[in-house]
Amino acid sequence: MDRGLLYILSFFSFWLGACIASFLNVVIWRVPRGESIVTPPSHCPKCGSSIRWWQNIPILSWLALRGKCANCRAPISPRYILVEMLGGVLFLAAFLLVVLRGAGWFSVLDCGVAGDAAAVLVLWIWISLMIAGSFIDFDHQLLPDFTTVGGMVLGLAFSLVQAAWLACAAGGRGRDAAWIPFAWSLAGLVFGFGLLWLVRWIGSKAFRREAMGMGDVFLMGAVGALFGPIAVLVTLILSSVFGSVVGIGMILLSKTKLGKFVAIPYGPYICMGCLAWMFRGPEMIDWYLHLFR
Repeated sequence: MDRGLLYILSFFSFWLGACIASFLNVVIWRVPRGESIVTPPSHCPKCGSSIRWWQNIPILSWLALRGKCANCRAPISPRYILVEMLGGVLFLAAFLLVVLRGAGWFSVLDCGVAGDAAAVLVLWIWISLMIAGSFIDFDHQLLPDFTTVGGMVLGLAFSLVQAAWLACAAGGRGRDAAWIPFAWSLAGLVFGFGLLWLVRWIGSKAFRREAMGMGDVFLMGAVGALFGPIAVLVTLILSSVFGSVVGIGMILLSKTKLGKFVAIPYGPYICMGCLAWMFRGPEMIDWYLHLFR
């Protein structure tokens, strides 16, 4: 790809991610409260004044307003700009991942620009679902169906697109092999859902209370549907490490007695583990296998 075009598309990817994340801020606030994400338009929750379009530009408006409402000067949470920055960085990273590595690590749609564009689009949608689900889970300890079930549908639908493309490319021969992407996606969904359901069941029996919500189980099913069974194992291990580190930190900082039950949303750490797989998965597998050589 021409370097100038790469720079233009990289800037577009970052800015698109920031804009999508700006909308996700609305979703994160309104969906758990049962409010419409369309009406009323964006407004200050303190004074109710409408936010004009030039006051709603991702990242730039928050900086220009110095994190305060233009009307009543009430503080605007820095999480708004952090979510927008996160969306921009992850969209850009996903685009560069596919451009530099190719779509072959994630998709069998090895058909040049079309295959790369399809892979980038799916990754962007999945990143958006993870951002919304993670912050809603942090605030309310629940994962909406549109993030979990939506991820499973996205993975299965993309695998069907790959299967259809392979069937067309194979012509009259090798049509059976064309269904491998769908079988792999379905196997990942079942394995991810079943594995975390088993962990949930064992944890509930051990602690005599609900160890995790079903939303986490569905979310791991979505990881499997998108990336396959191996990604489920890596994501489970990494999410457990991330969650344990945060949980121990909370105990130390709050001086909570060891052994006391501390409720920690697990969904965000599943997403962190999945992101690690997305960007460094093959390298982690190679590193792990190298230990046994």
